[in-house]
Amino acid sequence: MTPSLRPTLLLALTLLVTGCGTFGPTPKQKQVDKHLADAREFREQGLDDSSLAALSLALEVNPKLTEAHMGMGEIFRERGDYNLALDSYEAAVAIEPNNFKAHYYLGLTNQLTGDAEQAVQTYLKALAISPQDFLANRDIASAYLQLGEPQKALPYARLATKVNPESQPAWSNLAATYSLMGEYEKAIDAYRTANELGELADPVLLGLADAHIRLGNYPRAINTLNSLILSSPSSTAHERLGYALFKMRRFEDALDQYENALQFDTEDIAALNGAGACYMTLYIEGERENRFQSERAKECWRRSVQLYPDQPRIVDLLSRYSRI
Repeated sequence: MTPSLRPTLLLALTLLVTGCGTFGPTPKQKQVDKHLADAREFREQGLDDSSLAALSLALEVNPKLTEAHMGMGEIFRERGDYNLALDSYEAAVAIEPNNFKAHYYLGLTNQLTGDAEQAVQTYLKALAISPQDFLANRDIASAYLQLGEPQKALPYARLATKVNPESQPAWSNLAATYSLMGEYEKAIDAYRTANELGELADPVLLGLADAHIRLGNYPRAINTLNSLILSSPSSTAHERLGYALFKMRRFEDALDQYENALQFDTEDIAALNGAGACYMTLYIEGERENRFQSERAKECWRRSVQLYPDQPRIVDLLSRYSRI
């Protein structure tokens, strides 16, 4: 190499190594970066419409920008615009088939729309990419529970509690899974762990009370339900309390709870059946003197069968006591 060419070659190599010269961001890339930066800033300020506009501008420059599709999906999902969110996440998945977050949030949005079956399929794709992810394991377990398939939910529910043992929702999921499988002792253990991690949500307390009822722990169920009713009375809570009291042979107290349940929901089948059982039991134990109790029992059962005809046991009770 001639001495005169050596400085020129060294300069060219230096430019390549340092990224100088012609290798900087293109004008289009600068536009995209600006729009994305604007979108993030607007989002931080709570200006979601402006953020959406900036993301749309970024997609006009580059329609295959996964970050922009994901950003729009997040805003739409948080707003409850699930169909628009699905479109955004589906676009992201199409662009990057191995993007875990795109699959996970697509599955989550499917679940939020009530399509648990599609949610499961999408979560499985996410877990194929990241098998140990806490959120995906937790949420696929809940989707399987929505489908009434606790056996399929179990391995994911267990793994979620191992990945994040401090998550109350994960332990609540595991407890619900065990309950639906009929493993009530394990369910109660999981509920207790969830309770140690913070105050239990109303549906979780109902699940705990129901597990105690299934095991015949009626006093514990009564205590749990009384606490729940003090803060969040509902038809279901009163009905479950009525059932536990009935099993303790506290028929008048049970009747009060069934009647309370019917004040919340006049078409609560279980409460109608329970009230009928209480009225008839009180009538028979009272030496059949109070005809109102007998008639009221049959009235409750008739109403229950009108609402839900496929109840052979209640139909049999009506037939058996029709002449009383």
